[in-house]
Amino acid sequence: MDVLWITLPIFGLIALGWAGAKAGLFDGNTASGLSRFVFWLAFPSLLLTSMAKAPVPNAAQGSTLLMWVAVLVAGHLLARLAGMGLGLSKTSQAGVGFASSSGNTAFLGTAILASLFGPEVMAMAAAFVALENILVVGLGVAGLYLAKPAPDAAAARRAMLGGLTNPVSMGAFIGFLIALTGLHIPAALMRPLDMLGAAASPAGLVALGIVMATSLGAVQSHSGRDIRLVVLVKCMALPLMMAAGMAAINAPRDLAMAATILAACPSAVNVFIQAQQAEVWGDTAARAVFLTTCVSIVTLSLAASLAV
Repeated sequence: MDVLWITLPIFGLIALGWAGAKAGLFDGNTASGLSRFVFWLAFPSLLLTSMAKAPVPNAAQGSTLLMWVAVLVAGHLLARLAGMGLGLSKTSQAGVGFASSSGNTAFLGTAILASLFGPEVMAMAAAFVALENILVVGLGVAGLYLAKPAPDAAAARRAMLGGLTNPVSMGAFIGFLIALTGLHIPAALMRPLDMLGAAASPAGLVALGIVMATSLGAVQSHSGRDIRLVVLVKCMALPLMMAAGMAAINAPRDLAMAATILAACPSAVNVFIQAQQAEVWGDTAARAVFLTTCVSIVTLSLAASLAV
């Protein structure tokens, strides 16, 4: 019952965005504005303050970070290989790989972790999200452009390099430097950063609901095999792989649970956005995000219950 009080309000914010969009109160422009606010201001502030307030990661935490990235990359490859075995097209293989490894860790996962853990775990969660954003998202976006009928190598290179300089990555990097140097941030500056960070998850979750409501209305067709594969890998296989990986390196329990909960998050809305921009797999990505979010109501609650 305690877990439901943690997860249901979070999914309730997604439902609020969905209902508002269906009622005509919000539209795609609203979601775009909220998403830009979260991406450029709120979430970078959250990562910056989370990492700045916590101790610098030690060697044991470093191995946890490496395992986090290794499992996400393994999930990406697993989905692509399974897609190849099922005879999916190259664009579908790229899409399922991206959607199976890139989760809604920023808007949804960190909101759950904030209800379960203290500042040290949240600092590591910020590092998890930053590494995913730099490495795994770049890999996924590059794969989409390379899988196009006319592969766009230049766009693929930009996708790989862009993860290093976007606001989310920079917020985490600046926070890490502050923790490393012991620099004191004046209260007059820290307070507005804390306020922005506190708005990140609520605004992001409402935006997610709006995107799900508005994007699905434009979908014309989709591939059932693609979506079933994404649900299987993202919601089931990846969390189990993460739990096994963390157990293999004897990661601290709280960090292992945090990584497993983040791995159980549904496919990120960014997958749909990037697929649309690349003009491949966009309609299927919209449904993959929707269905993995629905399934994650159960799988995320189960993962969170282990941490209570």
